[in-house]
Amino acid sequence: MQDKIKVSIQKSVLETLKADCRNFNILKTDNTPNFNSFINTLIVNYYETFTASEENLHDEISKIVETLPERYQEQVSSAFIKIIGKREQSTIEGSNVTFSFKPTKQSEKAISFIQNVILSNESLSSFYRRMFVSYASHPQPQRELIICKDNYDLLQKAIKKGVQVCITLQKDCIKSTSVYAIAPAKEELYNYVLSANENALITLRLAKIKSVSLLSKKTAITKEVQAIFERQIRCGAQYPISKNENELIKVVLSPKGLYLFQKIYLYRPTPVKIEDNVYYFDCSINQATHYFKRFGVDAIIVEPANATLLMANYYAGAARKYSKAASQHDIPKQNTIKPFRQR
Repeated sequence: MQDKIKVSIQKSVLETLKADCRNFNILKTDNTPNFNSFINTLIVNYYETFTASEENLHDEISKIVETLPERYQEQVSSAFIKIIGKREQSTIEGSNVTFSFKPTKQSEKAISFIQNVILSNESLSSFYRRMFVSYASHPQPQRELIICKDNYDLLQKAIKKGVQVCITLQKDCIKSTSVYAIAPAKEELYNYVLSANENALITLRLAKIKSVSLLSKKTAITKEVQAIFERQIRCGAQYPISKNENELIKVVLSPKGLYLFQKIYLYRPTPVKIEDNVYYFDCSINQATHYFKRFGVDAIIVEPANATLLMANYYAGAARKYSKAASQHDIPKQNTIKPFRQR
């Protein structure tokens, strides 16, 4: 086993790596982040893609410097690549910090290949620094696909071959399910696996899946289920839609509610119809209630009836708890907070 490898990197990039370790569920047996395992997984899953992009860049630069004498071409190409690399790293703010990781059996072949084949006129630390910066430059859903590459590739293979899979989770196992798609949330946070079996429609975070096994049984997804999944992807992949959610969700917004709807982007559903201050949505009740709970009296869900009742019970319960909490304080009326005014 190789010794620890030290890498100097921008603090903001290291923070991204550590956050991804937690968010993508690379954990020890005690459920604490396993950063060493995360870094080794990143190297194994990303070094080929990274080196291929480096080679493409080298080829493009080589075409540009072909007019130079042959003996200078390689030297000039390498200089260009280093300048570009330094420029990319300089765009990332923050001071440098040093961390170390220890290669594992999982990564020893990849690391050996990097050291013996890929490295050229560059230190090992510098190579990893550039690779980690490149990884961190991708949007979060793409980074999740990199870290979860093995399971993602198997799920895509199952979709392509039209076969069912067995999915193992941390504390459960879905023995047989037909995968329809792997879709990112609209907010570019995580990727979700949409599948169906005889009993239910299933939505899972990709990073929550421990392992995937392909089965010989053919997929069985009806046109009705396909339509539901397409609607779910369009509205928000993280919010499952049940088969009996067929009504549009009707929301009446106050002037302040209209202002808040424009300002609060996270988890916002897309209206399919607008009539003055009345908005209609084709999303799940779960998504609508989760989003509009933040609006209080400035967004009233009036249809369907079960969504209206859900919100009424939510606010009634909150009102009881706040009344009880307020009764324990002697608060003069002049000290109460003034209501929000739209500007």
